[in-house]
Amino acid sequence: MGVEFQYVHKAFDIVNGKPKYILKDVNLKIETGEFICVLGKSGCGKSTLLNLLAGYLKPDKGRISVDDTDVDGPSEERGVVFQQHALFPWYTVRQNIEFGPRLKKKENVKEIADKYIQMIGLEEYENAYPSELSGGMAQRVGIARALANDPKVLLMDEPLGALDALTRDTMRKELIRIWQLSKKTVFFITHSVPEAVYLADRVVILKDGQVTLDERIELPRPRNIRSPKFEEYVDLFSHSIADAPADEMVIAE
Repeated sequence: MGVEFQYVHKAFDIVNGKPKYILKDVNLKIETGEFICVLGKSGCGKSTLLNLLAGYLKPDKGRISVDDTDVDGPSEERGVVFQQHALFPWYTVRQNIEFGPRLKKKENVKEIADKYIQMIGLEEYENAYPSELSGGMAQRVGIARALANDPKVLLMDEPLGALDALTRDTMRKELIRIWQLSKKTVFFITHSVPEAVYLADRVVILKDGQVTLDERIELPRPRNIRSPKFEEYVDLFSHSIADAPADEMVIAE
């Protein structure tokens, strides 16, 4: 089962009477529990692919399914975390995490919140408001709030992009820990090649709206970013993305 894109096309513009596709004939299968990172230049279709899987957009052609059920609009089965945490500022950490389960009238709301507050390591901040949290803390709460709805798939669109370098490095480690505990399927968009190599089971590269590379990362966790094999993967993906020669490239961190 898992997630599957089958011959997916998506256009936003009409040029000379014909659709201009931002995604063209995308085929991709993600196994349950996999951590997938999607890389590519700005405008290659990464966020469009995520929004299609989230159900915010519909494909012009093709099929997207989760566990063989067609994606037809947003669903609690697909939790989304964006670059900005989008927490309710008038709710505490606990109240933000409890929001989804309360909306679904779950009987064990407190237990669900307890589980995810502990998972993200913010027991001492459960009564704090978002304005009292650091960027990394707030993003952890955003992840916990998405997980509290028990989605089948966690969709993450540049969730670490707004953080400073030190916090981002810490959050990468935290994200792996949370993913290993939750056992969720993760669909993660990033501009950073090293970030993708550090996080992913598989890295998918989009270029001109098409999947041009789908590579499994054969590295044990936790990963050593200074190992020769890690650097080999970074070089491979950087060359695959860039049109420029290697000495002209800037690898986003």
